[in-house]
This record gives sequence, C-alpha cells and structure tokens, in this order.
Amino acid sequence: MQVTNERHEGVLVARVSGRIEARDAGALEKAITGSLRNGDRAVILDFEELAYIGNTGLRALRITARVLRDRGAAVAVCSPQGVVAAAFAGGGVDVLIKVHSSRAAALESFAS
Repeated sequence: MQVTNERHEGVLVARVSGRIEARDAGALEKAITGSLRNGDRAVILDFEELAYIGNTGLRALRITARVLRDRGAAVAVCSPQGVVAAAFAGGGVDVLIKVHSSRAAALESFAS
C-alpha cells in the first residue's frame, strides 16, 4: 500500500494505491490522520489505483473515518474500482462513508 497526499482548498486528498492487507490497516490510519492539518475541513480517499481491500482494511477505514470526524473533518471516498467497489457495497462501508464516482465529484461535494 502506498499513500500520496495532495491538498485542494482545505481538502486533503489521499491517493491510496496497491493493496490494503491486514498488515496495512494501522498504517492507513496513521498515514491519513498524520497528514491532517488544522484547517483541513475534509478528507477524500482516492481509491482509483487501489487493487484490493480486505475486511480488516474496511474495518480500519471505518475507524479512520470516525477519528477524522472526531477531529472535525468530513470524509468521502472516490473512484473505487472492481473488487474494491464490490467490497464497499458488500461490507456496508458505502452506507457510512459517501462514495463518489470521481475525484472531481468528491471535490465538488466539499466546495464551499
């Protein structure tokens, strides 16, 4: 798993690529919460290049979303593909975290 961060007008965009295996779950939370700055009002997790996320990764994602919300940041996911999109729907994560079809749509949802 690799996480690359960008910022767009107070929104942290974390592009996650590779695979989120059980061993990566804690690293995902640390990579994202550790990158959050004062003034960031939202976090978008860009999963366009994510090939796999397992149950432990989904659980870590729910925990990370809760931590971010407690810190005052809204959370969304964009561009999940194939098995990742299926895992979201099957794991019920799409009910807890808003999922957008593209990064542009996610950014638009947080436009002020």
